[in-house]
Amino acid sequence: MFLLAAKSATASHRQAEIIEVILRNGWNYFRSRIIKDAQPEQPALPLPHVLRQILIELGPTFVKLGQLLSTRPDLLSPEYIAVLETLQNNVPALPWNEIEPILQNAFGESFQSKFLTIEPVAIAAGSLAQVHRAVLKNHQTVAIKIQRPGIREIVERDLEVLEALANWFSRDKIGQAYDLPGLVEEFRYSLLGELDFHREARNTEKLRQNLSNSRFWKSGQVVVPKVYWDWTTDCILTLEWIEGIKLNQVDLPEHRKKRLATLAVQVVMQQIYLDRFFHADPHPGNFLYIGDDTQDRLALLDCGMVAMIDPRTQSILTDLLIGIVYERPKIVTQAIRELGFTRLDVDLRSIESAFDRLLRRFYTRPLTEINLAELLNEALRVPRENNIQMPGTIGLFVKTIANVEGIARQLDPLFPFVEVARPIVEQAIRLRLFGTELWQDAVQSSLYLSRLTTQFPQRFEVLLDRLERSELGINLGWRLEQEFLHTQQQGMNRLSLAILSMGSLVSGAILQQLLGQDSVSSPLIEMVSQGLLLSGIGLMSWVTIALLRSF
Repeated sequence: MFLLAAKSATASHRQAEIIEVILRNGWNYFRSRIIKDAQPEQPALPLPHVLRQILIELGPTFVKLGQLLSTRPDLLSPEYIAVLETLQNNVPALPWNEIEPILQNAFGESFQSKFLTIEPVAIAAGSLAQVHRAVLKNHQTVAIKIQRPGIREIVERDLEVLEALANWFSRDKIGQAYDLPGLVEEFRYSLLGELDFHREARNTEKLRQNLSNSRFWKSGQVVVPKVYWDWTTDCILTLEWIEGIKLNQVDLPEHRKKRLATLAVQVVMQQIYLDRFFHADPHPGNFLYIGDDTQDRLALLDCGMVAMIDPRTQSILTDLLIGIVYERPKIVTQAIRELGFTRLDVDLRSIESAFDRLLRRFYTRPLTEINLAELLNEALRVPRENNIQMPGTIGLFVKTIANVEGIARQLDPLFPFVEVARPIVEQAIRLRLFGTELWQDAVQSSLYLSRLTTQFPQRFEVLLDRLERSELGINLGWRLEQEFLHTQQQGMNRLSLAILSMGSLVSGAILQQLLGQDSVSSPLIEMVSQGLLLSGIGLMSWVTIALLRSF
């Protein structure tokens, strides 16, 4: 037996513990890799229930790893996802005498004098932290989330071991199709983020600001707890206490349950498609009903797991949902191709056929019976079976959709998810085409076209030179080399002018579209748009005349 290369003695000791747990649970593939003269096994994960038991025995870091893997249907089959979803953070709370020193180190020996009361018995406990209820001097009830002592050192040690394991498996068949070190780095960022309570506080404030107002609900109808910054550190988080009822336990008339389901879905879809920053764990315990007889209101708690979507990914996710809703397998295939990563060759025609069969199977059902989460999970099965690795954000996106759709269908079994989500997706499309980001897109497109125009002739000349000198493994020679190069240079110049003219025409047309909106009115933009249109027409005319003369 051998140990993987480790950076510290504690990590080496931890490796021995991990190997002992794995062998004791009978993962034969791992046994064959580390025991000399053992018969090699085919690459395979342990059975789902065995994998779950291994993660539980290895402790909080690996339980968190299992929870992260449960959000990756692009990596694991539904059988594994279902088992890993049952992993819970609930562990016995630490006694107050072990928690109190953390508060003393953060706020001083006399910290208790600044509270009216602090309940020494935790109201909730997880593998990383536990929560106590307290009342401040201003009589405001708060929830104090306190990190378990020594947990950061444990996590950093385990992450070191995971990094070594990922590097080792990357050289074996089990890691050929996937970027295992990249997955560990993604997990590192996620887990250390959960241990940084300053980051969680900032996430909470951002969600609170984003959800305070919307065109889809009334002001004050969606609540995110306030952060008490004076009582928040990197290992202590103090939030406004919010009393409410889990959404799956509310007792309301059917018509109010339907409105509540609609509100919950709108809250999540706005975060994903309009804000591009979303709460990635909206299960019933984090979604509370705080309404009364006059108004239905929701509270969103625990912002430790959030995800941010860049504009490109948001655009592709919009295309993906459009392709699914309107049964367009080519659009779905293109979206998966743009989102995914693979180290192996893939057959796009086969993937498109798989999506075509999938969508046809789902669209034989009535709209109210289509389970979008099930459809998205089935859609991610296709890249998984074709060794296409998707970014972690996509797994969180599907998991979030699955959670909120499950909540909505508990409130309303015939909840029309697609119909409720459609206005928000359409709003995202309008913003992409005509909204505030359009000017940025136009500028970026113009810069790209400009760079392409100026660099393409030189790059083509370098390519010809390398071909002539056989640097690319091809030996070419021409008797009329100078004449050929001159002809090609002319062609490249005309192509560059054609690209530049198209860029000018497109940019001018976009700006003209902007001027047609009530919110945009600027003489400068009008002059620029007219100039771009005229220059585009002029350049296009020049290129056309040059082409006609060559015949």
